[in-house]
Amino acid sequence: MLKSTEYEIESVREYFEWQAPDLEVTFMQKVYSEMVINTRHDVWDIHTNKDRWWVITGGTNLYSQEQFPNMDLALTFHIGLMLRIPRTVEQQENDIRVLPFGPVLEKIEEAGTAVTQAHKLSDYQAVGVRCREALLELISVAQDAAVWKADASPQRANFRAWTEIICNDLLPSDTNKERRGALKGALESAWTFSNWLTHSKSATWLDAEMAASLMQHAIGMATSLIVRELRGVPEECPKCGSPRLEPQHGENTAAHGVLWERPYCTDCGWAGRAIPIIDMEDGQSIITREGGESDEHSIMTVPLRSILKPGDPPIKPLKDTEIGPPEPDVYFAYGSNMSTVRLRERMPSCKPLGIANLSGFALRFHKRSVDGSGKCNAFASGDEDNVIGVLFSIDPTERAALYKAEGVGNGYEHKIVTVVNDKGRRRKVLTYVATPDYIDDSLQPYGWYKDFVSAGAREHGLPEEYIARNILSVETTEDPDKIRDKKQRAVLGNFGQ
Repeated sequence: MLKSTEYEIESVREYFEWQAPDLEVTFMQKVYSEMVINTRHDVWDIHTNKDRWWVITGGTNLYSQEQFPNMDLALTFHIGLMLRIPRTVEQQENDIRVLPFGPVLEKIEEAGTAVTQAHKLSDYQAVGVRCREALLELISVAQDAAVWKADASPQRANFRAWTEIICNDLLPSDTNKERRGALKGALESAWTFSNWLTHSKSATWLDAEMAASLMQHAIGMATSLIVRELRGVPEECPKCGSPRLEPQHGENTAAHGVLWERPYCTDCGWAGRAIPIIDMEDGQSIITREGGESDEHSIMTVPLRSILKPGDPPIKPLKDTEIGPPEPDVYFAYGSNMSTVRLRERMPSCKPLGIANLSGFALRFHKRSVDGSGKCNAFASGDEDNVIGVLFSIDPTERAALYKAEGVGNGYEHKIVTVVNDKGRRRKVLTYVATPDYIDDSLQPYGWYKDFVSAGAREHGLPEEYIARNILSVETTEDPDKIRDKKQRAVLGNFGQ
């Protein structure tokens, strides 16, 4: 399982719910990630109440695991599909972002094509020439794109001299010694090998392929650093320290027709200084296409449940079977378990994720407990009521303790509900509700229990109006078990109540 941010999880979940509204997500995790031609493809394993799916990003789409039981097969199919899909506006914007290096990318493409068409010695030597041209184009574009610190300006085509200047300027000081050495080494190696290949009398196709690979690697390293320098992109977010910085585009009302860009942190929302990157009236995309526009799409607008071949019978509906997928790993607490200290008695590794709202339910203290008092229940009222609670990430291995404490099978049952978190995103999460035979509206909670509920609500910043109306206004009864009462209030005391 790979690490993933809350933003990634919510985005993938929302996409799946949009594509398959008839299915209920019960478990999801990111299992694999691969970068292909500067596009990242994350593979997510999605369990539902009926079947399992792959969701693959980078042109997000979903694939049935019944049809694609092998993850590698699904990813291979997905990448091939994405290469056939017409470029979107977002992809065209990605081209704009590296416009200064458009000629360099064209040279790289020419070298790659030359490798695939090479069959004899002169072809292999021609690949060396193409690689040299790409490297020279790199330093030429770099000279025009920025002002570099140099005591004297060498000849424009002096590759080694300009490599030294650019590397020293991009990665100054002793702290960057190893980084600077790696970049210089990559560029020098690519340049030396390309020159050798150009004149070699014993070159092979493997040499041509190696030259192209060395050249692409070196240019990729240099281009990435130069672009970040030109855009003023820090190594990490200065606000939260996250390395997840993405370019954000926009226009300035005071300068129409100019595209601006600034670094944006996808984790905390920090945005850096915006700079103009292209005059959209004069700029051209690196890749252009000819021919009429079409609204046709290569991706189906409904979930891909099966792929038909000529002669195959019609697609049959999915089997209505349960395969027993794992339960969700996000829990919605709305009663005493909102108190982190209380929940951690049962699930030590739980972590609060923020508050959330459950619409169509009302908070009631009418669930009959084994101690004879009333406990909280999210009662499906079907009207405009709502229950506000707290989302917790939980370890699936600790669910048994929570099941036991909540009395699952003896008054409570687990349920998947759709809540809206404090960021306005819908989440399908785990919670517990009372079964009808354990509901008694005449019951009252013990005082210490209500205090746990109010303490948890205030701990996580639930609205005071909600707390006053739904919790503090509830009448309580005294716990006849003085030892239990004292023990629970001691826990509350440790919590600061």
